[in-house]
Amino acid sequence: TLRGRGRRPRKGLMLVSLAAITLAYLLGSVPVAYLTGRATKGIDLRERGSGNAGASNVWQSVSKWLVVPVGLTQIGQGLGAVLIARALDGGDGVQAACGVAAVLANDWNPWLRFTGGRGIGATIGVLLALSPAALAVFIVISVAGVIVKAVPQGVAVALIATLVAALAAGQPGVVVACCAALASIALLKRVLANGAPDASSPRPRVWLNRLLLDRDIRDRDAWVRRGVGPGARG
Repeated sequence: TLRGRGRRPRKGLMLVSLAAITLAYLLGSVPVAYLTGRATKGIDLRERGSGNAGASNVWQSVSKWLVVPVGLTQIGQGLGAVLIARALDGGDGVQAACGVAAVLANDWNPWLRFTGGRGIGATIGVLLALSPAALAVFIVISVAGVIVKAVPQGVAVALIATLVAALAAGQPGVVVACCAALASIALLKRVLANGAPDASSPRPRVWLNRLLLDRDIRDRDAWVRRGVGPGARG
């Protein structure tokens, strides 16, 4: 089960829970994609391509080969956050809180002036630990989105479907709530991105594009190639 194995006095339990959440947040705050861009190309991912400091922008702006280790490391951040809580005998709520903390740190990174990625890799890691059934549904729908060339829409539907899957699997309410929180965080980060749109852009259209297309404009190629020179990708 997800639940902690032992009982502690209330004060001790609270301190251990706070310690677990803090460690999970710090783990999630390691800006893996950003550091990869800096170390390999000397670039700031927030100024290239989609402006997203995550694995997808590593693919577009740095190197297709590096997206695998970057993505796996981000998944490990989400998984590790939950495992920290388990190692400290944290119950369902603490494990879920640790997972959410890691994703929040990834999306609004304290070391990057509260910019960051979309947290999808970390979210996958959290789902792997807390709800394999929800993760399976997420993967199936996301892959379907790739097949029909509607990746942003597929991921959005997949995120929402995770809480339905967790409910159908009869998982604890706190896990279902965690799935809902993770979906909400990812979609909110889409809309907010890493900053306000250009002053000349019509706001309602930009917000809608961000939510549905995960970008400010409809032209995907123009969006992901912003600031990327001929030799920027490998």
